[in-house]
Amino acid sequence: MPEELAFARKASGLVRGLSFWDVFGMGLAFITPIYGIWYIIEVGLTLYPRANLLIAILISIVTIGWASPMVWGLLGGTMPRSGGEYIYNSRIINPAIAMGASFTAVCAVFYWNLFNASMFAVPSLAILGQYMGWTGLANFATSKGGGCILSVVCIAIAFGIIVFGMRVFHKLSLWVVAVMCGGVAILDIALTFASKSSFTRNWDAQAAKYHSLSYHAFVTAAGHAAGAPMPTTWNWGDTFGVTAGVFMLFIWTYCMAYVGGEVKRPDKTLIKAQFMAVGVPVLLAIWALLALNHIVDFNFLRAAAFQDYSAATKGYALPYSTSYMSLAYIASGANWFIAIVASFTFLVTMLWLTTASLIVGQRVLFAWGMDRMGPRWFTTISPRYGSPIVMYGFCAGLSAFLCLGYWYLFPSILTGLVAAGMQLVSVFGLTAISAIILPYRKKVAHIWDASPFSQWKVLGVPVLTIAGVVYLGYIIALFYFSFFDAHTRDITGKKTLLFVVTWAIGMIWYFAWKYRSKTQGVDVAHLTYRELPPE
Repeated sequence: MPEELAFARKASGLVRGLSFWDVFGMGLAFITPIYGIWYIIEVGLTLYPRANLLIAILISIVTIGWASPMVWGLLGGTMPRSGGEYIYNSRIINPAIAMGASFTAVCAVFYWNLFNASMFAVPSLAILGQYMGWTGLANFATSKGGGCILSVVCIAIAFGIIVFGMRVFHKLSLWVVAVMCGGVAILDIALTFASKSSFTRNWDAQAAKYHSLSYHAFVTAAGHAAGAPMPTTWNWGDTFGVTAGVFMLFIWTYCMAYVGGEVKRPDKTLIKAQFMAVGVPVLLAIWALLALNHIVDFNFLRAAAFQDYSAATKGYALPYSTSYMSLAYIASGANWFIAIVASFTFLVTMLWLTTASLIVGQRVLFAWGMDRMGPRWFTTISPRYGSPIVMYGFCAGLSAFLCLGYWYLFPSILTGLVAAGMQLVSVFGLTAISAIILPYRKKVAHIWDASPFSQWKVLGVPVLTIAGVVYLGYIIALFYFSFFDAHTRDITGKKTLLFVVTWAIGMIWYFAWKYRSKTQGVDVAHLTYRELPPE
């Protein structure tokens, strides 16, 4: 019977073998402590120079800091399947809307694959060459050809880690977590043991060595390049606006939902790992900012952010940027060990993030296939390795090919903000709505009633709904400050048409595959989407 084809689908072939450390490592890969700290300073303070980053982080902690782990942890524990928000939104809201959103999310994920792999070259290997005086390595890593080659190498290594199953990923997880956290801690220690006078001396020593600007001259020159003196105090407007940078430390733990069907005890593991993956990077970031505020002036840190992003300060001649990593390197007195730690930590982080991104991209397409929303090879699992080798090869091969476009057409850090915007609407915003309404949707009442969290309530209101409301509010504010505020609308606001285009293509994809299934006697809207896919 056609109906049996919909309900009696084959088991996915995925195995519940991921531990807490595996899931935590995956979440940490997406939040990326070293990149997160670098990003909130460079992009956050460039867009909103009068922001107080510490206060912005505290605001985020009491809002999205708990709401995000609760939304994704509770949804993941309620519907423990691989495929991410597509599973939740297609069952709770509407499959056509979910497919439009998921298609947009996949486009963003493929962009992130390129962006993440590119950082295997810059800054990971580039800063090692710049700090150590190895100009050959620095020039190769920063060139278009060299960067493209190194990006493809990164994707190839990531493919090798996961292609034969999750065993290698599992064995490496704990060690990678130690590098990602330990490396940042060492950089923070270097900042902590410096003083304002020693940092100024070290900066001036580097400036004299490379015939660059002294500490105070640099601040003045950066102000001239920016068109206004660097600010010396903060205000509330920029502090709220800098969510466009601070969000990097909070929202990306969602990636754990994409492997929910492979997690041991997902009802407990996903929530614990979500909170841990937010908490550790936030603590490391607060430590870094406290140390930086102690050793440099308010206007100097803004000047450093501006130069790091724009490279427009006339007279600046140091062979490396003024990034968080470079500030730690200068604070240490240009210590070779700090140079290696900064480079190696970034290298390992980006490799692990690229690996996790390949997994996420494949799991989305896998979920589509399980719902008859894609060709059969979307769900092919190698019986020998228990791994979707064909799909990994497709995702890795396409990403490697697209690296040419990234390096030669759009290698801009704010292009990443556009991709994030696609996810703000399609992933985070829509999933927040799913979280809000799940306890009240009759068509999925059987799923919610069976959830281990259905009785979690505050004053009679489900905790999931409360978390969803807070989460949605933060996402709306973030979307405004990232695309429509005066600081950003001329940079990213014009790209919002991409959201409409990708959503439209995704919905066309849904109706095309729905029609195909109907010709085979299966009405997916009334059969497939009334159940959860197999584990």
